[in-house]
Amino acid sequence: MHVSTFLAFTLFAAMGGVMLWKPEYLTRLTGVELSTVESRNEARAVYGGFGVAMALAMFIAMVYSPLSGGILLTSGLALIGMAAGRGYSAWLEMPTNSLIWVFLGIEALLGLMLFFRV
Repeated sequence: MHVSTFLAFTLFAAMGGVMLWKPEYLTRLTGVELSTVESRNEARAVYGGFGVAMALAMFIAMVYSPLSGGILLTSGLALIGMAAGRGYSAWLEMPTNSLIWVFLGIEALLGLMLFFRV
């Protein structure tokens, strides 16, 4: 098992669980307002459901090695894509919340770790 796999499992499970349970948590972190049923549904789906699914993928990668290479490659690319999108957005419009840079760093670093199976 790679350190990155366990780290990704832990972070995705935490993110997914929190966002399914309390999607308004996103508001406190990023300033995204979740004032409608539909916006909370979207946050639960994208952050909650995706996070739980990614945690499950990391768990499968840890316990069933024939699938681990594909799972780590795909998950790493997904995180690198998230970091690239966040970086592009920051280039277009400078964020005022410094937490955005922390997220970008975590996504990029963990994405590269998964991609290269560190």
